[in-house]
Amino acid sequence: MKRHSILAEVDQHKTVDEIMLVAKDIFALILETGLWQDQFFLHPLGFYYCRLFADDDHQIRLHIWEPNYPVKKDLFIHDHFYDLCSWVLCGKILDYTYSVEATDKISKYTMFTSSYLTDKNVRTLARTNAYHTVNKIEEKIIEKNNKYVIPRDTFHSNIILFEESDLTVTFIFTYNHKKNHSPNVIGLSSNEMYFETDPINISPSKVKILVEKAIGNIWKIK
Repeated sequence: MKRHSILAEVDQHKTVDEIMLVAKDIFALILETGLWQDQFFLHPLGFYYCRLFADDDHQIRLHIWEPNYPVKKDLFIHDHFYDLCSWVLCGKILDYTYSVEATDKISKYTMFTSSYLTDKNVRTLARTNAYHTVNKIEEKIIEKNNKYVIPRDTFHSNIILFEESDLTVTFIFTYNHKKNHSPNVIGLSSNEMYFETDPINISPSKVKILVEKAIGNIWKIK
């Protein structure tokens, strides 16, 4: 995928103000030209996402949550095979970090390996026989106009707090990708052995509503 000129300078060092300017141009392109309108999908963790750019070393994405977003509550702790930088454009996120350790004893939790077929947006989860202990080690709140980094191989989860906004929007940049690595998900040992999630494409009309609402929340336009 070729990186659009608007995204040419995006990296993990950008400030929130710089990313805000990029986001404004992206939203304008979506509404005025239809670019990326057919690239919004519903993620299994309940948010809408759009992959603005992807190659072997980087991804640039938009994530959007609405209130009452659906979540698979027993399959939400996960890691990434890359470092992830996230700028919160509006809304508030409560992020949890966990220590995850393998154990020989039968445990409540086991590891699932994930695969992602980029060309089809199909996600799969396969349960392993590896039991693990899981302990929460940190929690932090990230508010609008702040950015945070999740190092690769870090197990985390998050909850979206809808206190001052009816939408949460983040701009994502990933880097330092591992090669030949699948992300891991922690799930209950009683879960099924295998899950496959087909892509749920969001209609252009819904995308326009989301983008217009995002603009109103980010820049407080009524």
